[in-house]
Amino acid sequence: MLKCYARIFLITGTLFCLGIFFSDLAFMTLRPALVNAIASGLLFGLGMTAVMGTLHVIRARKAAGADREGDIYAVRQRAELRTALPYDRLFAVVGHYFSEVAGFTITEKNHEAGVISARSKLTFRTFGSRITATLRKDGESATLLTLTSGPLLGTTLADYGENLKIVREALDFLRASERH
Repeated sequence: MLKCYARIFLITGTLFCLGIFFSDLAFMTLRPALVNAIASGLLFGLGMTAVMGTLHVIRARKAAGADREGDIYAVRQRAELRTALPYDRLFAVVGHYFSEVAGFTITEKNHEAGVISARSKLTFRTFGSRITATLRKDGESATLLTLTSGPLLGTTLADYGENLKIVREALDFLRASERH
């Protein structure tokens, strides 16, 4: 959680400080421009951290529910599932989940490599996510599934729990499919 707050503060505060500094240099000398930029950057960084960071933490906790295992505040999420479903069946179930249940757009589907990639729609909270399922045979009848989800834009500071929610919902669906 502290990493989340620190990242938001450092990036927003630093960028705002630099923007103010270069704009102030047009009509101030170096020292007053620097002091004004640092003060403005600190205030802006604290404000953005308070608002964005707190919203991100609240939403990530809500998406995690009672299971707070792992780094629930990270914008890039990863989970593994060892399932008794055969490779071919799991590949079909994951493809069905991505396109039909979750409503993602499939961007890659390679049965031989065991990779299905998709992207989510643009939402109010995020600019979309990139979701990848990697399947690997694990013995004669078991399959190891690795799900990763991250923002489409690498510069995303907070996803408000969206990628955690994507991974958790996919795992829940796949576990339920395993029982049927």
